[in-house]
Amino acid sequence: MGEALRWLLRRCVSLIGVLLLVTLGTSALLELLPGNKAVAILGTSATPEAIKIVEKNLNLDRPFIVRYGIWTERAAQGDLGIGRDGELVSASLKQRIPTSLELMVSAQLLAIALAVGGAIYATKRAGRRADRTLSTAAFGMVALPQFVLGLLFVIYLAGKWKLFPLLTHPTFFSDPIGHLRSIALPVMTLAVPLAGIYYRILRTDLGATMQADFITRARASGLSERRILFNHALRPSSLSLLSVVGLNTAAVLGGAVIVENLFAVPGLGRLLLESVAKRDLVKVQGAVLAIALIYVVVNLFVDVLLQLLDPRVRAATSGSVS
Repeated sequence: MGEALRWLLRRCVSLIGVLLLVTLGTSALLELLPGNKAVAILGTSATPEAIKIVEKNLNLDRPFIVRYGIWTERAAQGDLGIGRDGELVSASLKQRIPTSLELMVSAQLLAIALAVGGAIYATKRAGRRADRTLSTAAFGMVALPQFVLGLLFVIYLAGKWKLFPLLTHPTFFSDPIGHLRSIALPVMTLAVPLAGIYYRILRTDLGATMQADFITRARASGLSERRILFNHALRPSSLSLLSVVGLNTAAVLGGAVIVENLFAVPGLGRLLLESVAKRDLVKVQGAVLAIALIYVVVNLFVDVLLQLLDPRVRAATSGSVS
């Protein structure tokens, strides 16, 4: 238990370091933007007095590293500042984060379901036409850009065939069916490329596992192929998939920036692009912090799951800690 706790503390410290590096890099990039930031916020017609007030309120008259330190201290206390529209950044994030989390979790679950179902089906028919067809389809799913896929969904599923709505996003509690229909296209746009990646990984691992010695012994004992596949091969073959799911959180969050704007979904990705367009630097920093925080929390969760499910990871961790 002591080793596990030390490992968890080390992981938390390293992930906090990731947060600091991401926010520092974002702040540095914003610092490189040309022109006077106060003028960009207020407009070229702003008076010198108004410019000085904005510079003082945002600490623009102080060195960059001092401003970043002040922002970090306030962010640690939950104070992310006030946006150009006068709204608290924390309030904006509170409204947007649940939507982005819903898209991310739904897309991951759909991608995993498609990948697992397809990989099991193909493994049972290894080397046959169905196996080759699914492998080709998975390659196409990975190669197709999300933006193109989303446009195809908009043109055909929403525009031509009227199967799904556009630009309307009722809440789940006000209209459950309407809410699920409104997020279906964004979720599918995010999930399809992920499903292709997950399928290829799981299909490869299942193929290798089915050739292992313990599978041969299970066959010799008279177990059916179905039972061997589900009870003996699927779990050890899913560990690599679990790791990739955690790593692909960044890809999902990055894709959400495109997908949320394409489908006008009021999430973190849309907030980030809107803030960049308006040069609302305070909201940009807050949105980047929220995205980075989601990423590190998901990866920490996946690492903990791997510790619980894979004895090889536990052994490696015990060796590194000792």
